[in-house]
Amino acid sequence: MKIKGYILYGLFIIVLLTLPLTIITYLYLDSSILASNRFTGLGFSALIPVFFYAIVQTGFSEELLFRGFLLKRFMHRFGFQIGNIVQSLLFGILHGLMMFSFIPFGVIVLVVMSAAFAGYLLGWINERKSNGSILISWGIHGISNLIASFMAMFNVL
Repeated sequence: MKIKGYILYGLFIIVLLTLPLTIITYLYLDSSILASNRFTGLGFSALIPVFFYAIVQTGFSEELLFRGFLLKRFMHRFGFQIGNIVQSLLFGILHGLMMFSFIPFGVIVLVVMSAAFAGYLLGWINERKSNGSILISWGIHGISNLIASFMAMFNVL
C-alpha cells in the first residue's frame, strides 16, 4: 500500500476512534478520572510528557500487547476474524474496567464497545493492510491519545 493510502486509512480511523470516545467523555464522564487528566490546563509546558505518555506509555505498550502479541496468538489459534474479535473485546473490557467504580454500568458498556470497535479496526489495519506490522496502528493509537491529551492540556473539554 502506498503512503497516501496509509495516511487516508489513518485519518479515517482516527476520526472513527476519536469521535465516539470524545462524545462519551463529554456527555457521560468526569474528565478528572481520565489518564490524560494529569495534563489538564498545563498548556505547552506539558508537551514533552504528553508525547511520551501518548506515544510510548499508552500507544506503544497497548499496541504491542493487544495487536502485537494477543492478536497474533489468537489469530494463529482461531483464525483472523475470531482472533481479532477476542483481542478487541479484551481491549475494550480493559478500558471499561479502569472506570468501573466511577461511572454507571450503561456508560461502561459504551466505553467497552467504543474501545473494542477501535481495537478491532486497529487489528484489521495491522493484519489486512500493514502485513502484520503494528507501526500503523501504533501511529494511529498514539495520535488518538495525543488528541485527548491536547484537549486536556488546553481545557477543551
